[in-house]
Amino acid sequence: MPLLITDRYEVLELLGQGGMGRVWKARDRMLQRDVAVKEIVPPPGLTDQARQELRLRSLREARAIARLDHVNAVKVYDVLLGADGDPQIVMEYVPSRSLHDAITADGPVPPRRAAEIGLAVLGALRAAHRAGIAHRDVKPANILIGIDGRIVLTDFGLATAVEDVNLTLTGVVLGSPAYVSPERAMRGTVGPEGDLWSLGATLFAAVEGQSPYARPSSMMSLTALATEPPPPARHAGPLTPVIEGLLRKDPAERIDADTAERLLRAVLAGPATALPPAPIPTRAPAPTSAPTPAPAPIPALTPDPAPAALDAAEPSASVRRRRRSWLVAALSVLLPLGLVIGIPLAGHRAPRTTSDADLVGPPESSGPSTEATYSAPPAADGSRPLTWSVYRDSSGFTVPAPRDWRIVRRDRQVEFHEPGGERMLTVGPVDTPGGDPVGVLTSQEKDPAIGGRLRGYHRVEIAAVNYQLRAADWEWVHTGAGGIVLHVRQRVFTTSTQQSYRIVWTTPDADWPANADAFQRVTAGFRPAAPPASGGLATLTPGGTGAPKSSMTPTRSGYQLVGAASGRCLDISDPASPDPVALRIWDCRDDRGRNQLWTFGSDRSVRLGGRCLDVLNASSDEGAAIQLTTCNTTPAQQFTLNDRRQLVNAHSGMCLAVVGAGTANGASIEQRACASGAPHQQWSRR
Repeated sequence: MPLLITDRYEVLELLGQGGMGRVWKARDRMLQRDVAVKEIVPPPGLTDQARQELRLRSLREARAIARLDHVNAVKVYDVLLGADGDPQIVMEYVPSRSLHDAITADGPVPPRRAAEIGLAVLGALRAAHRAGIAHRDVKPANILIGIDGRIVLTDFGLATAVEDVNLTLTGVVLGSPAYVSPERAMRGTVGPEGDLWSLGATLFAAVEGQSPYARPSSMMSLTALATEPPPPARHAGPLTPVIEGLLRKDPAERIDADTAERLLRAVLAGPATALPPAPIPTRAPAPTSAPTPAPAPIPALTPDPAPAALDAAEPSASVRRRRRSWLVAALSVLLPLGLVIGIPLAGHRAPRTTSDADLVGPPESSGPSTEATYSAPPAADGSRPLTWSVYRDSSGFTVPAPRDWRIVRRDRQVEFHEPGGERMLTVGPVDTPGGDPVGVLTSQEKDPAIGGRLRGYHRVEIAAVNYQLRAADWEWVHTGAGGIVLHVRQRVFTTSTQQSYRIVWTTPDADWPANADAFQRVTAGFRPAAPPASGGLATLTPGGTGAPKSSMTPTRSGYQLVGAASGRCLDISDPASPDPVALRIWDCRDDRGRNQLWTFGSDRSVRLGGRCLDVLNASSDEGAAIQLTTCNTTPAQQFTLNDRRQLVNAHSGMCLAVVGAGTANGASIEQRACASGAPHQQWSRR
């Protein structure tokens, strides 16, 4: 993306990136207003004909969307063509957060508020349907809640325009199975009825905290969609009729837009529900000398009815055959299209990147002190969907926490215990990090006082992760009190040079798949306290758990970036060289010399010696050189180390790579189209 489009739109920053393109914030110089520019980027590997058909289709739909005039539909101001013919759509910029982010941070919304959101989205959909446009990707992530209260539906007609090109490529984002309609999953049918189903799933997610078919994997979501009726929305209250009507699997039986609007207006016209309670009360840390206080529950926003009784009856053979046929039909449509999930799916982890983190042993208790009693197998309770609130700690951090769970304070850690169950969440600050995270974790795993005290311990994984500034995960199973096998995932991470935290999620092992998305919700919604005032750095001895010790010896600042293919480090020949400086790979220096120590700025710059990585001439072309030069905060100097260990440039969307996939000393660096599993594009921080 050029920094100036048609001498009018000045590109400021990258707002987001998906399978079909990138969205940039830009400044309209003529009208002096901020805008959003969506750059349609065809997936790599298309034939010239398919690429051209996709461009034409996207351009036709963008022009149609530009004719929409509805307060709740994102406005399109202009449709441009880039130098390569790819459309660039200039839209209004809405300062906001998405409904998905709001649910993640604040928990489910009351039914009346959900009805307000649903009515606004329905209005936008009806305007689009009258214009012959199907949205095709209605979900909480595409609904913006403006800071002025306005509700805006975004991404009209763009998420699945690729379907009309009959693509069979892997990696094309076609939608979100947790929100896709049954007829689209089974037959590929797209239309207004499918948008109404997705609206119903979105309303369900608004009041329940997750979609009706949210599962730990895309295959599980599709299987549930094919074989299970929609679950009841237990917190929908007066919204129940509209949600049930929209989620009918047969489009002929699904309520239409007129009926949905009437039902939503009836909710808003009815008696107002009670105001939500005050935020979760802040609790000061209990003195270490005092006994542990009795746990207190998190206040509930609404009463939580008893879970529906499980139906133990085995479905008939004919029902099973119909379900299998439905699922086969659905997969025959979706799998050739290379469907990629757009929602956060539970427990799926991409390859890790190497980073530093403070590592602390597992909590003293892996569950409530009293054993749970069950009238059904443990999975019946342990797999029950959770509802969420936001916990605000006296130390300043906030975190999503299951509603109605008991709170136990242990020094600086706060534990959330499931009443009558074995699930538990632990969150709290830990000492400032030091050392290699995987090495420290491994040491603690072997420490008799930490990993050694876990009965029946079995490691699942110890790995670095790409989260906050630096992070690492330790996942394991062990036998807890009462002989229950527990599954634990602990993340420790750094949020500033002197501030780190840990998040620990524990469930019965049998319930882990049904609960894995909870860990993702917690980590996505966590917000640290304001960082402490700068002072002397602290260090943590690997394997130690004591208080940090002040160090008078200056610690190194930065990381070596080690290439996966060569094992050599990203390097410059002479740090004193004038601008610009060419990059290369070279043998990693044991003394971590200043020509190999890179830092990652909060502005997404990658720096060495006060200068920044930069794409030569801000080029978007493959093969453009990567250099070190004076920092200027432009997108050409912004890089993200993703979970595939690739350094992706914000301006071009391409990856930092070794020229010719070379591995010898002196091989130079360029940008190339990102390729999955290409070791010459993979880098680890050390």
